[in-house]
Amino acid sequence: MTGFLTGGEDHNKQTVECGTDFWTDRAPDPRNGTYDAYTYRDVVDELFEKRDAEKPFFLYLSLHNVHTPLEAPEEWLDIYPQNSTCKNRRIYQAMVSVADNVTALVVKHLVEKDMWNNTLIVVSADNGGAPCSGSNYPLKGCKGTFFEGGVRSVAFANGGFIPAKMKPSKLEGYIHIADWYPTFCKLAGVDPTDSGPGKFPVDGVDAWPLLSGQANESSHDEILLGFNFTTGSPDQGAIIVGGYKLVVGSQGHAKSCDSLMHSPLDYPCSTGPTLPDCDPNCLYNIKEDPTEITDLYHSQPDIAKKLLDRYMKYAEEPRDRQDQGYHNQNTLPDAKAVACPYFAKHGGYWRPWLTGSGDLMD
Repeated sequence: MTGFLTGGEDHNKQTVECGTDFWTDRAPDPRNGTYDAYTYRDVVDELFEKRDAEKPFFLYLSLHNVHTPLEAPEEWLDIYPQNSTCKNRRIYQAMVSVADNVTALVVKHLVEKDMWNNTLIVVSADNGGAPCSGSNYPLKGCKGTFFEGGVRSVAFANGGFIPAKMKPSKLEGYIHIADWYPTFCKLAGVDPTDSGPGKFPVDGVDAWPLLSGQANESSHDEILLGFNFTTGSPDQGAIIVGGYKLVVGSQGHAKSCDSLMHSPLDYPCSTGPTLPDCDPNCLYNIKEDPTEITDLYHSQPDIAKKLLDRYMKYAEEPRDRQDQGYHNQNTLPDAKAVACPYFAKHGGYWRPWLTGSGDLMD
């Protein structure tokens, strides 16, 4: 494993606040100071050089592109003109091109090692573009909201392992990002339901029947997109049941920019028109109205109640921060005052600094 522990860092220096955050397995990695995607590209090269093409393998390549801070090498910035309305768009475009380049390298290695025909490759985003500087056109909303622009992410699957009859094709069925775990487990012959003692049950379902054409519909009829388990109240969240989606509570970033108002290339960075907020709730038929123009919450109260009842049912399930730890110096009150001196004493690198009981580690 090569990467960082926090949620985002400087792409060039691998620093976050008061420490460097770059690791390989269980030791600090001294290769900080290089644009991170280039380091991951080198790691990919090394992995394939050592790879026995006859042995199956799993590679998880979670590129930091395109995550804040927005930074890209000059060689990639130079291929894009300045955007008249938003300089961040140019940086975004360059960062996406870097991600494309590294992904293409993976494909190149698979083809050269004659492994492509027995490979399933999945490329997936984890959320929509950020408010104001990213465009989710024509979907409404952005990262930080439960509108489609925030949760309906770009994804595709390829590789010779996918039956030829499925290429090319567009799948309309629901696939949640949690589905990839049981899907890969099933293909590898591993039981995906075994989460281990004291762990939560696996929420995902096997998506291979849909990807392979064995099934015409998704195994999902219901997807919980989010719930404030901290308070057990419906402060903010969403649930999909069938073709309907209930959006609950204030959507935060919805008050900044509405991607539905702009084309993909002319999206401005400045604060734009605001979205209608869901307070208390909104109801949309996302099959017939994927851009969420028409709020049905008051016109279809029976459906709204059905989805809200299902949503609140999840409040009965125990959830906590089990095994999540504290990956951010702002997680605990006054944590920075404790964490930063601890990092300084241990080589200046980010690392766990508290025990399970909350005491400072040795």
